[in-house]
Amino acid sequence: MRFTAVAAAAIMGLGLVACSSDDDSSSDTTEASGGDSSAKLVICSDIPYAPMEMEATEETTPSGFTGFDIDLVQAIADGADKTLEVKVTPFDGIFAAMDAGNCDAVISSVSITDERKANMDFTDPYFDAEQSILTTKANAEKFTTVESLAGKTIGVQSGTTGEEYVTANKPDGATVTALPGAADLFAALESGTVDAVIQDYPINAYRAVQDPNFVVTAKITTDEKYGMATKLDDSATLELLNKGLAAAKSDGTYDTIYEKYFGEKPSS
Repeated sequence: MRFTAVAAAAIMGLGLVACSSDDDSSSDTTEASGGDSSAKLVICSDIPYAPMEMEATEETTPSGFTGFDIDLVQAIADGADKTLEVKVTPFDGIFAAMDAGNCDAVISSVSITDERKANMDFTDPYFDAEQSILTTKANAEKFTTVESLAGKTIGVQSGTTGEEYVTANKPDGATVTALPGAADLFAALESGTVDAVIQDYPINAYRAVQDPNFVVTAKITTDEKYGMATKLDDSATLELLNKGLAAAKSDGTYDTIYEKYFGEKPSS
């Protein structure tokens, strides 16, 4: 994600949440009213994962959830005259849940990768992403690069491109600890179980501005972009999402939502 210090400062007023769930069978579900499935757009999302997807605690929303991703897909659903239904699903089982028919799409800060594209379709990219290092304030001057974490324990979220990046670029003697969600990573960092967390920049930055004990010490530039995922054979949902994204960008809705969460309009 490409966002500036202005953006980080702007999200200081947002409430703190993180990301964790138990398993697919116990996932929370917000049911939309009505029984006509054709009138719904059902998505799977790993919530909370602030500021991209989170529970709507201070405002009323149609789905009961909010965040950059959720507000964007809500606008797409509204434009298609569909009711948005959100199924909270742990990220490590989220694509299997879609394949099983639990939802029409996965919209959960998903990075587009060649490996994933072999098993699912993606919309046009809608968000630039990059990795980052989060550590405690006490260690802020020690851990400023991936190489500086040699011999240390690095926390990552299971099943993410952050995990893939660290596995491929692990410094000498480092231990990689994969945990289910961001909340687990932050708790491990606070307790000292891990020395640093490497994951998507906006998630780490959001936590750092909410907790003065945490500091983002580095952004790791990648070519990652977020996309909304659908099953390979679901051209109807893919077309609906792509049309909605194009409309949101052309009519200013995308810019409005971006500015709401990041304090500035996107750079491109």
